[in-house]
Amino acid sequence: MAGFFGLFNYSKPGKGVYKNEPERSHFVKFWVLVQRKFWNLLQLNLLYLLFCIPIVTIGPATCGMTYILRQYANEQPVFLVSDFWDNFKQNFKQGLVFGLIQIIISVVLTVSIQFYFMNVREHAWMYVALGLCFLVALITTFISYYVYLMIVTLDLPLKNIIKNGFIFAVLGVKRNFITLFFTMLVIIPTALFFPVTSILIFCIIITFCSFIICYNSYPLIKKMAIDPYLEQLREQGALQEKGKENVFSDAPVEGLE
Repeated sequence: MAGFFGLFNYSKPGKGVYKNEPERSHFVKFWVLVQRKFWNLLQLNLLYLLFCIPIVTIGPATCGMTYILRQYANEQPVFLVSDFWDNFKQNFKQGLVFGLIQIIISVVLTVSIQFYFMNVREHAWMYVALGLCFLVALITTFISYYVYLMIVTLDLPLKNIIKNGFIFAVLGVKRNFITLFFTMLVIIPTALFFPVTSILIFCIIITFCSFIICYNSYPLIKKMAIDPYLEQLREQGALQEKGKENVFSDAPVEGLE
């Protein structure tokens, strides 16, 4: 595809990866991938915002973006526009429902935190309520790290995906705080210097933070859900070793219940 003014052009081959490239640390590899996919992240950020224009489609658009970022994190081949659109459509229902759940929870928590904060001096018990609101916000944030990844990876009902998201939020608490720390390093300065930083939000902030989340969260899903499933298939003789990547790269798999 030739693209539009040079955008979304995938007829030109990429740089590729050296076969005997030395193993890098998890942190260093992240920045190598960011450098390698920087232009793609810019295009994906724009594509995501275009599909989020009707606010209710934020969930499905996040599914499309998450699939692309998961492929980037795993260094798997992907076609940005077509694969984004395919996952937008295929995961529309689950993405829509979870997106609306997130919006409702966000609105309720925002109103509650503002109310308790404004009245905390008059009623001491509101300190407890305020703390509970922040705890719920933290847990739901951690759950969201995994839900969209599981929607585009695992063949499960949404209620099971959310339940597993809670399990991963607890099991991966250290990993989740690290993810939160690095995303906040980007989000807080962006918010403090808004609207000066609005151009960065439009260009790359969303996909960059989402890539941090996907890159750091997917290994736990792979370890706890995908690898056991592959091992089960291997024991049943239903999986050939040379083709195991295709099980979770190109098609949904069954995971935790």
